[in-house]
Amino acid sequence: MARSANATRTTGVPYAPKPALARLVRRLALPVLAAVALAAVGCKPKGMENPPDLARTITHSRVSADADRLIQAFADQDIATVEQWMTPALKSQVSPRLLSDAALRLRADFGPPIGIMEERGHREGPLVWYSGLVIHGKSKERGGDGQLRLVLYQFALDPAAKLDKLLVREHLYLEDLEPPVDHFLPVTRFHFPSTGEWTVAHGGRRRSTNYHHGSRRQRFAYDLVMHNGGRSRPRGRSRNRDFYCYGRPVLAPAAGVIIKAVDGVAENIPGKRGRAGGNGVLIDHGFGEITSLWHFIPGTLTVKVGDQVTVGQVLGRVGNSGSSTAPHIHFHVSHNEESLQGFALPADFVDVYVDGRWRDRAMPVRGQRVRPLHSGPPTRVGRQARAPVVFLDL
Repeated sequence: MARSANATRTTGVPYAPKPALARLVRRLALPVLAAVALAAVGCKPKGMENPPDLARTITHSRVSADADRLIQAFADQDIATVEQWMTPALKSQVSPRLLSDAALRLRADFGPPIGIMEERGHREGPLVWYSGLVIHGKSKERGGDGQLRLVLYQFALDPAAKLDKLLVREHLYLEDLEPPVDHFLPVTRFHFPSTGEWTVAHGGRRRSTNYHHGSRRQRFAYDLVMHNGGRSRPRGRSRNRDFYCYGRPVLAPAAGVIIKAVDGVAENIPGKRGRAGGNGVLIDHGFGEITSLWHFIPGTLTVKVGDQVTVGQVLGRVGNSGSSTAPHIHFHVSHNEESLQGFALPADFVDVYVDGRWRDRAMPVRGQRVRPLHSGPPTRVGRQARAPVVFLDL
């Protein structure tokens, strides 16, 4: 499918709409790992306040010829092409009329596609993924409002090159947003950053479940530990190596480039806090989204600045370095992480079990148990565990 799995950034122009709660107008349950949606994160969307230089965009994908095929099919309202391209499981859950209505609304409210602003490709197991931000617009001469808007096209192809996942929605460009951005939807699909079952010590969108809540760049951060019988270590034992999570692998949550790597910071004695993040990494995933993972055991980092990493790649081992009183994983997502203007981004995990129930996407909170999909297949998937198709007013 893809001519290259490497990232391509075509420009870095700002997108203006402010986040707003949108109105849900349709839900449809789909099988596990087969979600399709056309969504928008605003009610009637506003155009870009600072329109980009369209000469800096590209009219055809440099990552995937299939991206051009999909974008053009929606622009032409060629639903037959999209339907024939789908896997049987996906096709059985989405009616041609639903797809047709989505394409019509997209064209009517956003106008035709003009150019690709940024795009990336990556792999997740057998699936090849594409994510692209495409500028849409409609001139006043053609009945539009003359505004430019940004749309995310994200899809995955199976080994037979059939369309297995599909998401088309409005995207809010980060450079024009002001924190907190509680309703922002990242482009990147963040996987759980380790193996086995973990307990969330801090996490979620509320101060009551997440002590990071007051931090500009860590508002949605997670602190993750391992429990056995409700305890993080055996009774009477308090060394770092006695903690159940100590030495476990820390994995890349998504494909990206290492932009900062720190190693050699000594570990703390449990109960005594060190400074800063200790040993860890920053990963640039593109689209203005950066992950931070900290508190590794010194000497366990496996990557360096400039390395390309893939989802699930081992980065280091869980330790107790930096601003930490006990071994754990600290994980958060932000925009402009090392700038005073940087701010936190919400980060749901994809394909995880939360308290034993499979979720295609979830932001677990304090006290909930989490384990990744690759920890084992689900024993049973009920309707509540399925991913919905969500249509919002554009």
